[in-house]
Amino acid sequence: MTIYWERCGLCMKHKPARQCSMEPALMVCASCCVICPRRSTCPRPVWLRELGVVKPVEARAEPSEREKILEELLSRLG
Repeated sequence: MTIYWERCGLCMKHKPARQCSMEPALMVCASCCVICPRRSTCPRPVWLRELGVVKPVEARAEPSEREKILEELLSRLG
């Protein structure tokens, strides 16, 4: 028998719960995270973390920065 000390703030069931990234004061389970209406805009959904999948952060550099980085890397090779 497994006992969970955390409780979901939405369904109030004792399940493994994590802190919601949209509402930091709220602990949610993966089931409630999936049915959340704001999940499409959520930067770090609980259900992805529950599966062990990490959403990559998209870092976009400006073209001039890309060129500088590329030149620096090429100079290190040569």
